[in-house]
Amino acid sequence: MNVSVIIPCFNVAGLLPKALDSVRRQSRPPLEVVVVDDGSTDGTWAVIEAAMADGPGLVRGIRQENKGACAARNTGLRNASGEWVQFLDADDELFPDKLAFQAPFTEQADIVVGDYEQVMPDGLLLTVEALYDRPWMALVKTRMGTTSANLWRRSAVEAAGGWDEELASSQDYELLFRMLKRGHRVAWDRHVATRVLKRASGSISRTDERANWERYVDLRKAMKDHLLAQDPAAHADEIAAIDQYLFMALRILATYDLDAAVAEFRRSISPGFVPQVGRAITERYVLLYNLLGFAGAEKALRLRKGSSHPAS
Repeated sequence: MNVSVIIPCFNVAGLLPKALDSVRRQSRPPLEVVVVDDGSTDGTWAVIEAAMADGPGLVRGIRQENKGACAARNTGLRNASGEWVQFLDADDELFPDKLAFQAPFTEQADIVVGDYEQVMPDGLLLTVEALYDRPWMALVKTRMGTTSANLWRRSAVEAAGGWDEELASSQDYELLFRMLKRGHRVAWDRHVATRVLKRASGSISRTDERANWERYVDLRKAMKDHLLAQDPAAHADEIAAIDQYLFMALRILATYDLDAAVAEFRRSISPGFVPQVGRAITERYVLLYNLLGFAGAEKALRLRKGSSHPAS
């Protein structure tokens, strides 16, 4: 197994050295490291130049105008020569045995899904485990690893069309969806071997948040349509789970535009759907829903609480 590490960068001069050092410390060294500077305006390129000087023949830097992380990953993909690709976001780190842990799985898979440690904005560490051995359900529930935690067969990513450069969110799961549709094989590495930094989102505008949730809905609808077309009986559990996830997303979108959320509910949610009681849905809400439907329940909660935010 030979691995190309691809690191997309944009204004990460303070974070990139740690990511690069985590690659250098691999017990199973990669074939090459392709670092793509996506139009940075800070000292990122200087960090890349220093890395090339320290690792001649190993680290290769590429500069391009700012096009986004997916475009930078695709640039790295076009310039990589390894059979396998380790996409590494510049604010993430690989533990020293990451590539060594995942090497044994590469004979039987096109995607190796890894568990990871997530560092929250307040410093809290969370272990994120995949939903093992159930790729479609793992995809639906966003428990199929993440960009830096997984290992990707280069030819499989290319056959699926690479990264969608128009997407601003759900990028890795949209790619995983296209790969599963093509029948690419999945293996599950149960080691926690990657640290992923969850950045604070305080600078994201409300418009951006709405667009993110709209993309989330669009992707789950596409998953549902595919599973319905393939074998609805075999995928009944996944389809039911998609309805629950769609419902929760539509409740959030209802805070922006209730009429649009109601219209999407009627298009997307299966007849006879009933929301499950859980952390975000109380028995009282389900009673309202059963009496009044989605639109009626949301309107009733807003009238009672005088709030524009979804209530449970």
